[in-house]
Amino acid sequence: MVKQKRRPRNDAKDFHHIMMMSAWGFTIVVSSFLFLSVGRWIDVKIGTEPAFMIGLFILGIGLCIGRMYTDYIRTKEHLGKYRYQA
Repeated sequence: MVKQKRRPRNDAKDFHHIMMMSAWGFTIVVSSFLFLSVGRWIDVKIGTEPAFMIGLFILGIGLCIGRMYTDYIRTKEHLGKYRYQA
């Protein structure tokens, strides 16, 4: 019989990881609004209507998704260390 690793009881840390992953929805909304607003302000000042607004919006969404992906991978590796094997 193969001896399996037991997962230590640290439910608070697991809950923290889950809450951080669920907070990314709010972060994406806030950052996209912020980047969109700054892009609009730059476009009004310079006179290049949708260029900076769309560019900064896409940049903000891309940065959030990239960061969310790296956090997801890190959380998956942390929680997967103690996964039971069948």
